[in-house]
Formats: sequence, C-alpha cells, structure tokens
Amino acid sequence: MPTPQINLFKKSNPLLGKVISNVCLTPAPEKAKRPRSEGESAVHRITISLNHDTYPYLIGQSAGVIPPGNDPAKVEKGSPDTSYTIRLYSIASPSHSFGQTKDKIEFVIKRDNVYDGEGNIVHRGVCSNYMCDLKPGEEVILTGPAGKKFILPQSDFDGDFFFCATGTGVAPFFGMVEELLEHKLFRFQGNIYLIYGAPYSDEIVLRDYFEKMQAKHSNFKFITAISREEKNSFDGGKMYISHRLRELSDTIETSLAKNAKIYICGGPKGMEKGVIDEVMAAVKTSLPYEEFKKELEVKEQLFVETY
Repeated sequence: MPTPQINLFKKSNPLLGKVISNVCLTPAPEKAKRPRSEGESAVHRITISLNHDTYPYLIGQSAGVIPPGNDPAKVEKGSPDTSYTIRLYSIASPSHSFGQTKDKIEFVIKRDNVYDGEGNIVHRGVCSNYMCDLKPGEEVILTGPAGKKFILPQSDFDGDFFFCATGTGVAPFFGMVEELLEHKLFRFQGNIYLIYGAPYSDEIVLRDYFEKMQAKHSNFKFITAISREEKNSFDGGKMYISHRLRELSDTIETSLAKNAKIYICGGPKGMEKGVIDEVMAAVKTSLPYEEFKKELEVKEQLFVETY
C-alpha cells in the first residue's frame, strides 16, 4: 500500500491546477433556515484537474492553496515577500479521485466570513472566498500534499470506524467513505458510523450521497445532529454530536475493544473534547483525559484534525 508523501510542492515550486467545477451545496440566504441575523453559511464543492501521478495524495491529507495578491499586513511591515501565506484545506476526494480516474482533487470549503449582530458582513476570509469564487477554467496555485497522520489504514482492517464531523469537517470523510465502500483498495469488513453535526438541517451538505451509501451498504450508518432544530434526550438541550455518541455508548465500548478507530474533524479547535469525553464514559475509564487521549493516539485508534 502507498505511504503518504508530503511537501512535494512548496511555495517555491508550486503546482498549477485548473478548476473544473464549483458548486454551492447550501441554499441561498433567502431560502436558508439560518436567520439573517446569523449571517450566511455558504459551502462549496470545488473540483480541480490534477494528475495524481504528479501529486499523489492520500485521502486524509491536506492541500495548500496560495491566494493571489499581496497581504496588506505584510506590505505594511515592509516584508520582502508580501504574498499571502499558504492556507491548508482538507482534501475531500478519495486517493484515486471519484471514479478512480486519478485526475482530480476536490475540496468542500465554507466561506470564512464574520458578521455583525444584524447579519451584515464585516470581514471576508481571504482564501476561502477566493476559492468559493473560482470559476471553471481558472487556475489555482497549490502546494503539498500535507499531513501523514489523519489517513486510513494502509492495510487490511476489520474494525469499525467512527467518523465525527462538524461543518466542513465532513470533507475528508466524503472521500474516506467512498474509498472504503466503493473503491475497496484494501479488505474492510467492519462498520462505519458517520456522526455529522451542523446548526441547521440544510447545512448538512452531501446528504444525498451519504444517504445513498447508507441504502447501498448495510455497514454504513449516517447519523446527524442538528443543534438548532433538535433536542437531545438526555437533558432536553441542543443536539450535538456528543449526544449522538452517548446514544452509541454500548457500540463504542464493544468496538474500541476490537481496535475501532475514531476520526474527529471540524471546528472550533478543541471540539474534540466533547467527543473524547463521551468515549471515556462509554469505556468507563478512570484515566485522566490527556492520558486517555494519548493512549488512543499511540495505539492508532484516535485521529484529530480540528481548526
């Protein structure tokens, strides 16, 4: 099986990719469930032409993007290099791309904007807006691949997977589900539990794909947590992915004893604590939090990518 290659392309020798498509996965603000006062949640699926022999990424890695233009902060400081720094984005397509054509790379990116109390935009994220504004035929400057830990096993594995995502943290699990269930690059006979949280139901992107996979594969479970629309059964408060994990506590306990792997991706940074707390409760450990987390990481049963 391939090993992850990193930093084949850097800022000094980047790779050019050409945009194939850019599709907004969330509804327009006037049709969305999110109130105007909370701004907009715009999530895009961006597909870029890329030769995998030249850029041999593995699902779970990230790619760097260098937005065009000059960074005003660097200009003000008089920096010799005023170009923007590299922004990393999780790769959303499987290792050989959808269809195993080895000619594309995909991203699932949210516009990183900041809004005031009335929902008016006060800050536009430089790179996320650049990416979400791209049009077919335009070129993107890429670096990477980056990362070598947040990847699937590279040999046969018959344990269970628990994929825990919030927001666009679902991006790598899009490709991982495809790779495990459709591409079958190695023998996998376990179960996959995708626990996916978002504030509103119309912000659960790629729902059609995941529901199709659930209907097709009996070992794939698609579970959502809609915090602003659902109440949990434990204290009647908002429903988060941690509550869904609590509902799966018996399954988690049994699966972890059989070498299950837990992947956590999303934001805000530190969101993994709620997930790991539920795992600790499920297995009834007496270890302190950090010690338990480290133990799972050493055993390659826990993988965290938060931002």
